[in-house]
Formats: sequence, C-alpha cells, structure tokens
Amino acid sequence: MTATLAPGLVQRGEGAIATVLEHAAALGAWPLLVRGDAGASAAGATAAGAAFSGVPAARHHGIVTLAAIERLAAAVHAGGHDVVIGVGGGRVLDAAKGAADRAAVPFVAVPTSPATCAAATALCVLYDEAGVWSGPLFVRHCPSVVVLDWTVLAATPDRLLAAGVLDALCKVEEVRLAARAAPDRDPFLDAALALCDTLARAVDPAVGALPSGLPSTPAERAALAEAVIVLPALIAGLAGEGNKLAAAHAVHNALTLLPGHHDSLHGELVAFGVLVQLALTGASDDTLVGRARWMRRLGVGTSLHALGCGAYLADPRPVVARMAAAPALRRAFPDTDDAGLHEVLNRVDRLVTGAGRDWGRWSKASS
Repeated sequence: MTATLAPGLVQRGEGAIATVLEHAAALGAWPLLVRGDAGASAAGATAAGAAFSGVPAARHHGIVTLAAIERLAAAVHAGGHDVVIGVGGGRVLDAAKGAADRAAVPFVAVPTSPATCAAATALCVLYDEAGVWSGPLFVRHCPSVVVLDWTVLAATPDRLLAAGVLDALCKVEEVRLAARAAPDRDPFLDAALALCDTLARAVDPAVGALPSGLPSTPAERAALAEAVIVLPALIAGLAGEGNKLAAAHAVHNALTLLPGHHDSLHGELVAFGVLVQLALTGASDDTLVGRARWMRRLGVGTSLHALGCGAYLADPRPVVARMAAAPALRRAFPDTDDAGLHEVLNRVDRLVTGAGRDWGRWSKASS
C-alpha cells in the first residue's frame, strides 16, 4: 500500500514568488516556465513578470487534456529542460504537473489562484476536447516545491477565492461521508478527519465559518487562500483514494456533459454537488436553503440556470446516468436509483432557486 501525501517543500510568505528560481535551481539547471494567457490578478501578473523575466516559457490555455499535457511534455524534451515551473490557476498547474511527470522531471507549483488544490496534489483532472470530465491522471509525486506568495493570493479575485472555499468545503463533506462506510479505520484516515475539522473552521458554515462572506483584509484573505490550497490536498492524501469522494464530485463530473457548464468554475459546480449530497443524506429544506444563502453571500449562484446547466431540466437522463454510474456515489448511497437522483436534483434546484434573488453568473475568470 502506498500513499502520496504532500509536496516536498512549501515556501510561504510575502514576496515568496521571488524565491522560485532559487528552488528550481536546486532541482535542475534549465527550467521551463508554464503559464496561462492571463494572470489571476494584477498583483500576480506583476510579481510573475518580475520573478521569471528571461526564463523560457510555454503557454497553456483552457481545459486540461492528454493532448495538452503531451504537447507540453514534448516542449520539455525538445528544450532539454530538467525542471518545470507552473504559474497560474488549477488548469495551468495540472497541465504543467502532468507534463513534468511525463518528462520525468521535478515540478515547482506557483498558484496565483486559490480556486482549487491543484498546486499540492499528485493528480491532474482531465477533460476531453469538448470539456467533459474524463477522469484523474495520477502522477508519481506531489510537486517538489509549492510557493505560496501571500501578496499574490490576497489579491486574487473574489470569485476565485469563493470557488476555492467551496471546493474545500466539498472535500470536508465528502471525506466525512466516505469515512462512515470505510471498511478499515487507520491512523491515516483518522488524521484526515482531524484535518477536516481544522479546515471546516475556515470553510464550513455549520461551524460558523465566513458568516458575512469573504474576508477583506489581505492577511485574512491570504490565510484563507493557503488553507483551501493545501489542506484539501493533505486530507485527500491521508484519506486515500477510496475515502476521499462521495456524491458531490459525481454531480460535478456529470454536469460537465452540459455545454453551458463552461461558464462556471469547478468549485461552483461542486457547491451544487454538496447541496445534492446533503439532500441525499436527509437534510431538511431549511438546511439546504440556509446553505444556499450562505453560498450566495460568497457571491456564488447555486441554481442550475445560474451555473449554466439549465439544459439538465430539459433532458436529465444523460446527467443522471453518469451520476448513478459513479463508484463513489454508489458506495455512499447504494440504494439510490436514477429516479431518486433526479428527484433530489430537482428538489435542490427548486429550493435554491426560490431561496432568494438569483445572482446570476459572475464575469468569467480564466486561469
């Protein structure tokens, strides 16, 4: 039995991005910088420009496919690069991470967005060319170095920080639920659940987290960003593959069948999945409405229409079938059939739509 638990080194602090090339030099002599087409914030773009001036660079834009990873891996080989530095949001980091693994060179992750925990994990989330989720690509190691620059993370747009909070909340909810059905409890799973309790204090409204929405001070925002980047990855590594997923990600993965989902971020889609999972566990209408209103205080619309997934209502069958086939959902809710899933999704959508004015979609943020 093996466990890929954590990055080799995490560099934190004000101006930490200035240390990236020093860390890369300890791993290789000729780095390749992989970055997106746009920075997550003006602070991130400025800091990255200053830190990586003159470093050979490749670009990644859009969804992460095997073809995109292979293209970047080919650039690593062609240039004789012996270390990859990824700078950007989750998609950029996953693409760069996959390329580094394919090329068998170390990887340094520099997240400019806290919207996912991609900077600290040993997997890449893959999609097909149409943007439909196609599964995880496991890599051999977590990143060798993760650099968390407090100035960059504090300046990230609210939408990306909210998405990270909701993705982290999803990890707490899914691991706790999956652990109930775990055939064996061991110290690693117990440690994962203890970290869930720690993370919950930052992201779970059930224990009073973020009652008025996202924090405004740079120090609070940076601390929250760090928590939602690193702790979910540690929790997943400790919990193991069989204990880190339940229903919420199955909902996300199925919703990617709908073309309109591209208007939403990963964390926004899994937030709807969290509501569905809560409903499957028997949560009351008041609980679901209260949770949806809390999500809206973070700036996230939670109805299917707000997420760009209103087409589900016209033909739910493909989405429900994809959800029902998910092994993690089947383990967590073995007695739920397609009709039951459809009923739950309709109930959640009806409740959150009626919970208050639909805030609609935020302007699209790219990684």
